[in-house]
Amino acid sequence: MNPVPPARGLRAGALLVSGVINLAGALAVALAMPGTAGDGRIAAAWAVLQFISGVWAGVLGANSPFLHGLVAGVPALLLGLALPGPLPPQFVVVAWFLAPSAALLAAALMRFMRRRR
Repeated sequence: MNPVPPARGLRAGALLVSGVINLAGALAVALAMPGTAGDGRIAAAWAVLQFISGVWAGVLGANSPFLHGLVAGVPALLLGLALPGPLPPQFVVVAWFLAPSAALLAAALMRFMRRRR
């Protein structure tokens, strides 16, 4: 038997899925929510958006979930810093770190569940 070596580097599919989720969600939060929701709700939606995109980056990002999570959060980070809105820049930067944290958590859970079988 010839085992397949583990994948290294960034996976384009993982970045595409998590990046699209991140960008679409950030656009929705930044452009649609400010007129109808309060600042607390916008901040919560932004944090959930970063977490969800990070989870997908961790699930699809095989052997480098942290790196995939960092890259997956970049579209919302840039959008949050570029567009004026109710979120302060320091919140946008700190929320960006939710994506790699969620990616690590998702990857750890997947590995734990695979070993239990």
